[in-house]
Amino acid sequence: MATNASPIYGRQYIRYAETWEAPVNTAAGAIGTVEVGELRAVSYATWAGPNYAAAGDAFNPAAAQTTIVGINQAYIPTALAQPNTARQLTVATSGLLLIENDPASPFVNANLNDPLAINAAGQASLTGTAVTLDGTTPRIREIVQIGGRNLVLVSFA
Repeated sequence: MATNASPIYGRQYIRYAETWEAPVNTAAGAIGTVEVGELRAVSYATWAGPNYAAAGDAFNPAAAQTTIVGINQAYIPTALAQPNTARQLTVATSGLLLIENDPASPFVNANLNDPLAINAAGQASLTGTAVTLDGTTPRIREIVQIGGRNLVLVSFA
């Protein structure tokens, strides 16, 4: 089976990736509204069943999670917008991974080697919640702007 995980912009290095499924409905029961952005942190979506992951804004209450499963590599639209689209996530779990930066929380004052913190949408954020992956703390290695996108390069063990 083909995967959509690959180096992006020549900066990202994916060591390992896993396949997860995006839920259709939110934990609060909003039907067909779960959307998962590209290059965003995702967490276990246990309300949907085993092997489901979503960004924190699909959870109830909508909040960033403290444990993530990795970084989603491709945009997944809502089921309402594209009902026939496969909801399969490629989630990178190890390597040097790019994460979209929260536009409301620019990283101009971030210190390199700081722990990764995310907002409810799974974006890197100075004001977000610190996260872990498999008991380790991801660390910020570089702050980059590529093609007008603000991104953070993060080291995952």
